[in-house]
Amino acid sequence: MARRSGVPATALRYYETLGLITAARAGNGYRDFDEDVLTRLDLIEASKELGLPLQTIAGHLDTLQTRSCTQVRDDLRPLLADQLRQIQAKRDRLERLAERLAAADKGLADCPDSQKHCSSECALGARR
Repeated sequence: MARRSGVPATALRYYETLGLITAARAGNGYRDFDEDVLTRLDLIEASKELGLPLQTIAGHLDTLQTRSCTQVRDDLRPLLADQLRQIQAKRDRLERLAERLAAADKGLADCPDSQKHCSSECALGARR
């Protein structure tokens, strides 16, 4: 299954422990996956690419496979909107961090050569 799906065997075992996928055991003890596991893995991987946590994915797997497109849309759109809000908030924080880093770098670059102790204005753009 790892070879067919492109999902590492360690991830398959982890997904199985979370109940995201199931496997029967063959006589030799190997896991024997049904073909529908490939579909579930596609849904899991697509959901992960959207940044959804595995717990959330677990809650939606059955929905994705058993409900109508309209029901899936109505269930997932608020979740995706929330994910977009979280990403925008992270972007905003990163932008503020980038601005502070640039200011700190400029402060350090403008700091004159001196044998005295460094002032707070020079050290990483510290504010008073």
